[in-house]
Amino acid sequence: MNEKIAIIGISGSGKSTLSRKIAEKMKLPLFHMDMLYWEENWRAVPELEYLEAHELLVEKPEWIIEGYIDGKMASRLKNADLVIYLDYSGLRCAWHLILRRLKYHNKNRPELPKEALERLKPSFFWMVLKGGERMDIEEALSKSNPQNLKRFYSPRQLKQFLAKGF
Repeated sequence: MNEKIAIIGISGSGKSTLSRKIAEKMKLPLFHMDMLYWEENWRAVPELEYLEAHELLVEKPEWIIEGYIDGKMASRLKNADLVIYLDYSGLRCAWHLILRRLKYHNKNRPELPKEALERLKPSFFWMVLKGGERMDIEEALSKSNPQNLKRFYSPRQLKQFLAKGF
């Protein structure tokens, strides 16, 4: 039984949407890294506070944790029973960032702290388009060597996996 599920991927890959669906289906508690890392108005939580909160979270008996942030991802991946990696193209994810920006213009997304309104900085957009976060994710994967890694290159592959009831 998968009681600890880590969902990773570059920004705009659909981690939050997928995690909500799985959490609802499996009745597992869901945690968003953005909620842990950011405070109101996009202020980062003090690093020590964040690291302590992250480690307490990872030690819980069951969870779904979605998100990319940090160098602590390796410990999360080591502790996960299942790692789902949405390894979609930078172009697809950048397009989803635009759609998300339009949907949540001047609004809060459910997975963000209050008053951290949706935004899309050009530098962030270009970084996602080029797949810039992917290098950090690959490094964390090589450090943690998760035993149950499921990597998906397309939503179709993911849909087939979910249809099997994983």
